[in-house]
Amino acid sequence: MSESSWAIILIVALSGIVSASAVLIFFWRREIEERRYLLRQQILQTTLPLRLQALERAALFLERNDPNNLLPRLAPHTFQRTADLIQTLFQVVQEEYLHNSAYQIYTGPHVWQALRTAKNTLLQTLQATLAEHSPQQTPPLIWVERFKEKWRAQAADPFQIALAYVHRELQKLSEVA
Repeated sequence: MSESSWAIILIVALSGIVSASAVLIFFWRREIEERRYLLRQQILQTTLPLRLQALERAALFLERNDPNNLLPRLAPHTFQRTADLIQTLFQVVQEEYLHNSAYQIYTGPHVWQALRTAKNTLLQTLQATLAEHSPQQTPPLIWVERFKEKWRAQAADPFQIALAYVHRELQKLSEVA
């Protein structure tokens, strides 16, 4: 056989190897993409219920601790001392926040930040009212009215803002699912 025949055979063999390699790479990439897709689906099936539960808990926290719902639930008229009412308010908000804090890993960061801002704004407003109106000198119902005035004077309700973040996050999840 001549040298040119060997060259042709070598070229044909190399082109066959290159073609086979290209086909193998194509199928290998396709397999990787399929595995990624299946992994994403499995993660979604696992985390979606947890994320929905976390957002439900966030919404529940916001609804329960919104001053418009929290104060009537605690029945300020049943407290004889304003200091007891204030202590109960702080305690209830902090306990509920801590109870739900584990769910923050399943909510979006904006949701949890908005929830934390709502809680902190509530506690700061309680503190500010406390600083302006002594619990020893102000009866519980009057103190509550002073707090409500201070709360309504805010530019925006942080609980409603946080709830809007929860709804947006739920919308995103429904688009993914």
